[in-house]
Amino acid sequence: MCYNPRPMTSRSLALVLLLAAAIACSESKKKEEPPPPPVPELNMQETIALENTPGSTPPLTDAVEPAPAPMEGIDGAPGPSPAYGPASAPVYVFVLTDFQCPVCRRAVEPLKYLARRYPTDVRLVVKQNALVSHSRAAAAAAASIAASKQDKYWAYADRLFEKASGFDDDGLVTHAQALGLDAERFKKDMADPAAAAQVKYENALSNKFELASTPGFIINGTKQMGWGSYMGMKSTVEKELARAKQIAAGGVAPDRVAYEATKQSGPNGPAMADALFPKSK
Repeated sequence: MCYNPRPMTSRSLALVLLLAAAIACSESKKKEEPPPPPVPELNMQETIALENTPGSTPPLTDAVEPAPAPMEGIDGAPGPSPAYGPASAPVYVFVLTDFQCPVCRRAVEPLKYLARRYPTDVRLVVKQNALVSHSRAAAAAAASIAASKQDKYWAYADRLFEKASGFDDDGLVTHAQALGLDAERFKKDMADPAAAAQVKYENALSNKFELASTPGFIINGTKQMGWGSYMGMKSTVEKELARAKQIAAGGVAPDRVAYEATKQSGPNGPAMADALFPKSK
């Protein structure tokens, strides 16, 4: 069911600003600084308010999830994916998104908040499920892949979701320039056939796992289609974290726990794990 967003209250705005300040400090790379303050805990209404403000907190720092092996029978080709969080995190949240999806915009800040509240337990990995019904979704997805090659995926994604406009070719380049990206390199990477092949593959993969609508999520093998709320996502993550801890207690190496949890998630678990995680897992 779609949620009718509420306007942000002054308290919610103040907490978002506090959250932004804490995040900026926590993600500083200056080793001489004291330990960062914890990310403040928000209540349910305040996390709902985040849905209205994509791009209101600093972008996540870029990481890369290596490309998985191609799944037989799927068009296109896999590629490396934007990520955030430690590779050894026991819970992997695969986010299947579309830049022209209005509901995907609502999930932007709650997902960033989730990852920051679970800095050692959660890794976000983005897959581009650019729906064919959205005329510029595939182009925007390819542009985001180009931005990731300059370590600006999260900043670029925030900007696209915040602006929700400028998705023509010139506009996509303008967004990149606004973030300080090398425009010529960006245009070359955006037009690279490998980017189009990756977008095509990830859309087909989403359909293969019956997550045709956006946004879609796979949390250690648990599938969710559509966005409910931060609290709902948090509940799923907590359940998967408890299951992951049981798997780890069985002697599984930390960097394989999320893979094994996905593999053990049901009849389709083994295929899902192999399709989402790199061979090294």
